[in-house]
Amino acid sequence: MKSPPPKPILFLGMGHSKRDLVVVHTAPSFHAATLLAGLLKSEGVHAVVPGSQLNDEFGSARKLGATDVVVQRVDLELAKDIVAAWEGAPPA
Repeated sequence: MKSPPPKPILFLGMGHSKRDLVVVHTAPSFHAATLLAGLLKSEGVHAVVPGSQLNDEFGSARKLGATDVVVQRVDLELAKDIVAAWEGAPPA
C-alpha cells in the first residue's frame, strides 16, 4: 500500500525554503520527536523539531501533544526507512 505524500510544513529554517522541508513523522510527544530527530541526525539526516528553539509561551504550548519531525525533501526516503526501523516496522 502506497503511503500518502508527505505534508509540507510552513517553516523556514536550516537555510532552506519551506518547499524543501517535509514532515517525516508525527511523534506522540515533544520528547519522542526530539529523540527521533537526534537519531535521524546521527544517521546523517538533517532533522528538526519545529518550535524546539522557542522558550516562550508559544514554544511551551508546541511541546504539548503530538509533535512533527521535519527533514529536507532530499533526505525523505532515508528518513522514512530510519523512522520505520525506529518504530520496529519493516521499511516500505
